[in-house]
Amino acid sequence: MINPITGRKYVKTWQADTLWPFLEKHYAWLEKGLSEPIIHAHPLFKVLPDIDSLNTWQMRLGNPAYHKYLQDKQPSSLQGINLVQPYGGFYIDKAYRVDGPALLDASVRRWVNKGCYHKEVFDVSNLTLDKDSIRYRSLRAKHIIFCQGHAISSNPFFRDIPVRANKGEALIIESKSLPRDIIIGHQVNIVPLGNDRYWVGSTYAWEDETIDPTATGKEGLLDRLARSFQGEYRVLDHLAGLRPASKDRRPIIGWSPKSSQVACLAGMGTKGYSLSPYFADMLLDAVINQKDILPEVNLMRFA
Repeated sequence: MINPITGRKYVKTWQADTLWPFLEKHYAWLEKGLSEPIIHAHPLFKVLPDIDSLNTWQMRLGNPAYHKYLQDKQPSSLQGINLVQPYGGFYIDKAYRVDGPALLDASVRRWVNKGCYHKEVFDVSNLTLDKDSIRYRSLRAKHIIFCQGHAISSNPFFRDIPVRANKGEALIIESKSLPRDIIIGHQVNIVPLGNDRYWVGSTYAWEDETIDPTATGKEGLLDRLARSFQGEYRVLDHLAGLRPASKDRRPIIGWSPKSSQVACLAGMGTKGYSLSPYFADMLLDAVINQKDILPEVNLMRFA
């Protein structure tokens, strides 16, 4: 899910005015190149949980910098849905769902067709560097970019990068009682997937680095869903994954302190679908054209 207004204070996500025009063009370009629908626009209905939240939202309405992201001038409500919304809510524009599996599958098919995809467990010990190139078995290149998620911290070129695994769990439910084209932000986010299926999430856990769903995670999600939505549904699946979270909640891109031939793209955290297009492009511009990297995301801030 891509959402420009986040948190309990309803603030614009960091760099939203720069990121959103870029990601909208980027995903449209990907869809055209991959011949696959990737990004889906949905209005996001954010439920106001209490009077303080109502006051905070009304303050945001008075700020012109928020006008292109906020639809309503008065609190709204979702009708015909058994949603807990005593204070109503408001609509957020420019929210999207990215179909991650479709994006990955279509990308792999394209890379395979172009003969530039190889699937194997990468063994960094087989990587050798000399003055002008990098070699990995039979491959030779000028640079290598590591995109390893939370596992980047085990890479010998990036051992000091403060990236940690932040586990998240989610449910896939089926319901005929929820809107088919609206994302609901409440105790949980409820995101339409089509065919009466919805993604419900998510949890946050710092101490568990396994990728297995847990009974505790499921129980917590069901409890929060019950406090949000009281209509009928059934659980189809229970998922878990690990987010690559950085120490300061900013992406980490740039060159390894050990080699100017080795770079990384890391630390996208919970906002990978909104952050990655812009900052991957920034890193490529640095690699190919020797452009500067924004100090706030440059790996060297931790040097």
